[in-house]
Amino acid sequence: MRSTSNNRGFSLVELMVTIAMMGILAVIALPSVMEALQRREVVDARQAVLDLVEFSRVQAASRNLAYEIRVTAGSDDQPGSFQVLENRSPACIGFETAGSPALLVRTLDLAKDFPTVRVISADPTVPLCFKPDGRVFQVDNDNTPSIITSTNDYAGGNAQIKMQRMNRLHRPEGPTHAVVIPFSGLARVVVE
Repeated sequence: MRSTSNNRGFSLVELMVTIAMMGILAVIALPSVMEALQRREVVDARQAVLDLVEFSRVQAASRNLAYEIRVTAGSDDQPGSFQVLENRSPACIGFETAGSPALLVRTLDLAKDFPTVRVISADPTVPLCFKPDGRVFQVDNDNTPSIITSTNDYAGGNAQIKMQRMNRLHRPEGPTHAVVIPFSGLARVVVE
């Protein structure tokens, strides 16, 4: 008996057509994939800021010390940055004391970590101080912390840090993402 084997492979033409089709599909899909990754970057930046806020709140409560977040809003050539400082006491004063300055604990530099995202506003523009009891104050200068002013009749308001993705021409693109930090309560995210 004779056994026949059909070991037929791809011809060179079939292989070239398959590779060409895969190349065409890749060229069509690549811009969409790249845009989706860039859109995701603003969400990741927003989450990193929210993590800094929660870190400050948890550390203040667990270490019984005040923590301060300083926000540098973005400009045309600088996307913005964040610093978290630990005070030597539970009070929201004395972060700049010459004899015993506050300790820089964490930083987030958007230029390095999220280059297409910019802080478009921080309201209030002054640093935010997290007290061990969970309250958040604005610090107008190093000696006068005050409750974040409210836009309604309730005691205490919200601080907001707004971010947006920038295109290649450094123009805002897509929705604004805000991290809302209440005077008393948990921070949340708002997409406008």
